[in-house]
Amino acid sequence: MLSKVFITLMLLCWCTTASAGATLQAIYPYSLEQNNIHQVEGGSTMPLYINLTSYDVPKLQQAQIKVTLPQGFEALANHGWQLVDKHGQQAVTTWQLPGNYGQSFDLLYIKPVEELKAGQYKILVEANSDTWQLQREISFSYVPNEKPVLAQGASKANIDKSQYNWYIQSVNLPVDAQGNKDDRAAANVIYVRDTTLEGFRNRMIGDGATNWSAVFNHPATFVMLEMRNPQKDVRVLKFKAELADKHTGKSVPGLMTAGKVVDEEGHGWGGDATGANETTAMISLDGKKNQTFILPLYVDYFTVLEGDYSLRITVSGNGQEKIQEVPIAIAKKHNIGLVAVGFSFLCALVAAAFSYRLPRCIKKIGARGAITVALFAALAFGGITLPTTLLGDLLHVFLGPFSGLVTGILSGVLQYLLIVSLLTLFRAPGVLALMFFVKYMLSGLMFGHFTPLGALSTCVSVVVLESILYLSGFYNVQQLNKRYMLFVAVLLGLADAVVTFINLEQMMFFYRLYYADWYMALYMLINGLLYSSIGAWLGFKTGSKLQQVMGE
Repeated sequence: MLSKVFITLMLLCWCTTASAGATLQAIYPYSLEQNNIHQVEGGSTMPLYINLTSYDVPKLQQAQIKVTLPQGFEALANHGWQLVDKHGQQAVTTWQLPGNYGQSFDLLYIKPVEELKAGQYKILVEANSDTWQLQREISFSYVPNEKPVLAQGASKANIDKSQYNWYIQSVNLPVDAQGNKDDRAAANVIYVRDTTLEGFRNRMIGDGATNWSAVFNHPATFVMLEMRNPQKDVRVLKFKAELADKHTGKSVPGLMTAGKVVDEEGHGWGGDATGANETTAMISLDGKKNQTFILPLYVDYFTVLEGDYSLRITVSGNGQEKIQEVPIAIAKKHNIGLVAVGFSFLCALVAAAFSYRLPRCIKKIGARGAITVALFAALAFGGITLPTTLLGDLLHVFLGPFSGLVTGILSGVLQYLLIVSLLTLFRAPGVLALMFFVKYMLSGLMFGHFTPLGALSTCVSVVVLESILYLSGFYNVQQLNKRYMLFVAVLLGLADAVVTFINLEQMMFFYRLYYADWYMALYMLINGLLYSSIGAWLGFKTGSKLQQVMGE
């Protein structure tokens, strides 16, 4: 029995010792998207990716990496590598491998010389240390191509064949994660959240306590970077975005990189992980002449300031650097938003103060009136809230920012048709409030959207509309004639435009959205004034007909 245990322990020790060493991975041509590329085209520069992983060696060790290229290919100068012959066919470097476990990797760019014949070629990669030796042989095919296309503004005389003929075609922002531009947002404006009231904002929309990690690791917007690559190079490049002062050109605080850490130093090649005031990312040219990248921009909300800047985009790799600047504006539209929120709370206090009149209103209109109010609220929920919620996103796919003009037919025309029809039948203060509150309860029960923000929006509509009706003398006038009701319809349209403005400002404040001024004006004019006025006038016509039916 003891002998079996001893043999088992010896086998375990032998397996552990035997596994000590390293693994070598080499890929050529390499693409960051891990595409299987086995062909090199003439005139293109492509990277050789080398990854060396060491394990089970308790002490620091050195490893020498040697790359031997076939005739007709040459390695380009790279930091940390040494070209050992004049043709650049052999390149060597030394890596310091940490104890126990470590990973080191790098890219070596390789370019074929001109007039090279088509065929199969091989690259030999060797890694040596005091205790182990590894090598990998990579086979690939070479296809001659036409001569490189010149970049814009370049000429044959000033082309450096050791460099690359790629450049930045254009930079566009803001866009979403799919690269779509929202026409509701102003061009080149980044709307950033005001974190002063972040906890209050989260509780109002029902998100609970603030998760600061989620706040900072969520992009403020996305930028669409279009790259031009006439030589069809396969490249891994570093993208960097930073804010620059428009007058001095100096870099200023405001941007950051999500999940910045400093404990990855020495673990392979990954650029500077400690860079401040910039958003960085890795991008890969995959051999296409035109390529588009959608890249996130992260904002440091504690340091960013409102104002006009230049967004400096830098794309670099292996000694070459392309820079393009785009004028942008950083916006924190919080002043009007705070006024809108304050007005909403005032409306909530007014609604609470006059809530004791609702039972009196129910007694005045009687059981038939209460049932009619509930019926109209159910119609408003089923005919407005339900289809708007279910079809709103679908319409946005086809109509973009103008989808609200279609759903506004329901929330404007149909809603005010029901409101004025109901008020024509039962003309008493509080009827409109009862309808809105029942509709809010139905919406909350159906979709589970019982949020303080929803209650605030309902209170704003109730207080503003009830005030307009009271001040216009709607509840006291003896006869509702066409001329007077046309006046009331226009007043209700203006009131709904005010409600629309307050709700848009609240949405921007609580949900950190940004709407262009023209979009808000269009929305107030069409959805607020026009649709609501039409709906109120049609409601008067419909209410008059219903009055005749109920009278019979």
